[in-house]
Amino acid sequence: MKKIAETVSYLALALVVVAPSLFYAEKITLEASKQLLLLATIVWFASTPLWMGRKREG
Repeated sequence: MKKIAETVSYLALALVVVAPSLFYAEKITLEASKQLLLLATIVWFASTPLWMGRKREG
């Protein structure tokens, strides 16, 4: 469960970088970029506390 939460949080964090980059490259609209950023932020805040600050097993 922790590994899944960690992976999801890293993917969400990557989306926070990718969405503005796609907007800058004129591949998506500003509204789409805002929606992706909001989604990525919510997912990151929801998934990160599930694994961060805990000791890793092995």
